Amino acid sequence: MLNNKGQMRTVEAFLSILLMFSAFSIATQISPPSGLSNYNSLEALGFQTLLTIDNGGQLGELIDKRNWTALTHILNLIVPMGTSYNLTVYDTSQRSINDVPISNGIISDGNIVSILYPCVSIGSQCNHYLLLFQIATAE
Repeated sequence: MLNNKGQMRTVEAFLSILLMFSAFSIATQISPPSGLSNYNSLEALGFQTLLTIDNGGQLGELIDKRNWTALTHILNLIVPMGTSYNLTVYDTSQRSINDVPISNGIISDGNIVSILYPCVSIGSQCNHYLLLFQIATAE
């Protein structure tokens, strides 16, 4: 009589390897695109930047005083190198109130994330603003 146990172990090992490679190839095809994680990290960076400036009401105070130079300077300190941004401030009538660009460069056609951020000044008038913060990285 012949012993077929060795042949079955070889077939079993071959099928296991085939199953593993099939699982890996399917997993790489259904994984989210790499640009999605970059989008999420840009969005998180944008929100974190605005929240950092808004801590303690500083953002609303800068907007009330129309101090666009100081706001640009703060953004330049917080936003990492290689990342472009553009900030537009709107009043309650949805009119742009910043008369000078708040930007560190030209945003290209690359990976751009737009963030709408509501802001309320802490002053006695309690002004409401809507900020459009566009942030992008070079590809």
